[in-house]
Amino acid sequence: MSSVRSLQEDQIRTWNDHDEASWVNLFGPEATFSAPGGVHGSGTEMARTMYHIWQDAFPDNQLKILQIIDGEDAVVLEGVFEGTHTAALNTPGGSVPATGRHVALPLTSV
Repeated sequence: MSSVRSLQEDQIRTWNDHDEASWVNLFGPEATFSAPGGVHGSGTEMARTMYHIWQDAFPDNQLKILQIIDGEDAVVLEGVFEGTHTAALNTPGGSVPATGRHVALPLTSV
């Protein structure tokens, strides 16, 4: 198993464990993030912001791996974010009040 693949799997595991410190510590200054609602940035502070946007609004969320494509120098993970929207989703583009609905959102991590 490549170390890059192991890193991807650690990201999923620590996210699903709702372990903020361990998840954020997996990212360095070169890590980049983007998501709907005007979410984009880089570095560990952006990792922390991304964590809170999604974990706070969907506290029961889990990431499910659909497939991992393991290359020599890179790994692509295709997955699904699932959770119940029980608190405000606060993004730079605005706040979305809780709907109480269950969502399943596709995600990609490279």
